[in-house]
Amino acid sequence: MVFGIVLLSFLLLILIIYFLLFKEYSEIMANLETLVKVLETRDLLLMRILPEIKNKKTKDKMTKLISNRVEAKKKGNDAIVEADVEINKNLKPIYDELNTSQNPIVKHEFQKIIQLEKKLKIIRREYSSAVDKYNDKISKKPKFYIMKLHMKPLNTYKF
Repeated sequence: MVFGIVLLSFLLLILIIYFLLFKEYSEIMANLETLVKVLETRDLLLMRILPEIKNKKTKDKMTKLISNRVEAKKKGNDAIVEADVEINKNLKPIYDELNTSQNPIVKHEFQKIIQLEKKLKIIRREYSSAVDKYNDKISKKPKFYIMKLHMKPLNTYKF
């Protein structure tokens, strides 16, 4: 009986700590996981139709940026966001060229990419909102969160 009460109290304490400290962080990680999956799908589609791009310099740059984004996945949240922003800065010339393509396969793949970009816009907004909540919580008690729990503020999307 006493053991059950102690165990229940312990579980309740863990639940309270979770909601007070890690709820925002787990929301960030869930958004990040979704974001990475959609980015990987978009990058795969881009790599499939990159041979259609006539400008070799643009094609090489995009290949390098996609490789950098894949590597950023190993470095954490901020690196993923920075790599995604960098790719987006360079997508316009590729999208302009793909939009004028007469190849039906390229047009179909490009439409898929456009749909993914719409999803990405929503996911990025949700990720940034979750990061803002998380950063606000950390900024209220920085000594506790940063020094004791080693939690650090994260970057949001800035386009």
